[in-house]
Amino acid sequence: MAHPRLAAATCLLLALGGCAHAMPAARSRPLLDALFAPPTAAEIAAVEADWAARDTRVHDFRVEHVVRDGATGRTMVVSHVVDGARHYGAVRVPDGAAGPLPVLVIGHGGDDGATGYHFFHSGRLGRGFVQVLPSFRSETLRLTPFRGWRSGGTPSPWDRDVDDAIALLDAVLAHVPEADSTRIAAFGRSRGGGVMLLMAIRDPRIKAVVSAVGPTDFLLPEVRRLAGRALGSRVARLPGAGYLADSVLFALRDGRTTVPQARMQLLRRSPAWFAHRLPPARGHYGALDPKVSVAHGDRLNAVMRGMGRDTAAWQYHRYPQGRHRYSSFPGAMARTEDFLVRAVNSPRVPR
Repeated sequence: MAHPRLAAATCLLLALGGCAHAMPAARSRPLLDALFAPPTAAEIAAVEADWAARDTRVHDFRVEHVVRDGATGRTMVVSHVVDGARHYGAVRVPDGAAGPLPVLVIGHGGDDGATGYHFFHSGRLGRGFVQVLPSFRSETLRLTPFRGWRSGGTPSPWDRDVDDAIALLDAVLAHVPEADSTRIAAFGRSRGGGVMLLMAIRDPRIKAVVSAVGPTDFLLPEVRRLAGRALGSRVARLPGAGYLADSVLFALRDGRTTVPQARMQLLRRSPAWFAHRLPPARGHYGALDPKVSVAHGDRLNAVMRGMGRDTAAWQYHRYPQGRHRYSSFPGAMARTEDFLVRAVNSPRVPR
């Protein structure tokens, strides 16, 4: 039987198909009630089944470009075809590797693509890991200001971003001999923090993950408030906000999608609802963050604590004066290094 809120919202959508772009609050409220209702067990299972059925196999792998980084190693631009589109990523391999090195997958923030800036160039992460940096579909990867490689496909922030990252990791493990397939971790900032949490949920090879200000639940009241503003034609200037406004909110308003389909769009981007599948993890969030509310960190922390995760499996760092910049989190870099180095060299813990 359909959820009563879903049925009511479906009727509302039929009546609103020809409405003006700004939807009055009295009409948008029933729609938002249905869209942001807590997910059912069946909806969660449907998302997991969708993930399991996805084809992230790699085809037509190429090394597109190689740059020597002085005496510190080499950086390669590689490409492959996944989901019917050519995808580009960068791989940084430090010099002097004594045997295979652990792998660190890096999720970049924002909507402007990936650059060499997103690599760690020093410290234990820069010297001791093969780093894997995916661009995401329709984005440009740049190693210099004057040269870029643009990935194909239709944008799908957070969701298909994970498919691209998994496929790139597969390609690296198959073609970069320095990469150790048994020691893999993930780190991401902002949009990339959410992507890496989802990747760690979906890919059991990930032994540890760190999210810095990554969104964790698109069904939060804070997200609902942004959705209400968007339906009033005030879309927030945040990474991924334009995509979700068009593909979820405006698509609902205009009759291009249904409430159940729109709920799946939000749910499969919300790692907090699948946190039972996470490996050991760390979260870094700023209480003054104007872009990704600290409520996202609080939400994941509540879930992990509710599952009884101990400090080895989960630690939450909430910085009272922290904003959206990782550099505003005192001691975060040292904590991240210590955790990831220790995690990849520890025995695998069953999930």
